[in-house]
Amino acid sequence: MGARNGIPMDRSDWFHRLDELAQTIKGAQAGQETALLRLFLDLLDHVPETLLLQGLMPPSRDRIEAVLAVGAMESAAMILMGEDSGFCLSRGADGTPLASVLLPYRFEETTSGGASITLACLGALAGALNGAQGQMAGSAQFDIPADTLLH
Repeated sequence: MGARNGIPMDRSDWFHRLDELAQTIKGAQAGQETALLRLFLDLLDHVPETLLLQGLMPPSRDRIEAVLAVGAMESAAMILMGEDSGFCLSRGADGTPLASVLLPYRFEETTSGGASITLACLGALAGALNGAQGQMAGSAQFDIPADTLLH
């Protein structure tokens, strides 16, 4: 179970903090990417159940800091996604960067806009993780009649 300042963080508290961070990312201005990326990583470090991060590949802090040191914020956000994650970058009609993320074992993609590509990616990742509050596709219980053939 994750902990923050020595206090265990339960699942609902973690999702609450994730939601707060997602709202902060959504309202952030360009120039705040580094601080928000670090907050996002802090939250990942304190996840109460590693299954909630399925599809993400949080790299070592040293690797992220090296990427940030050369100013490659977009790359820092993108390397969080695992090999099985899908993503798409685009731009809205008003020119706002948009990012869509589809994590494995999830039912749908999550799209977010932001003041920069990095913020759009972080917002989409936070939204996709927040979607794990419900049941993930890989853990869904299905009642299949015995006479049904599956192909």
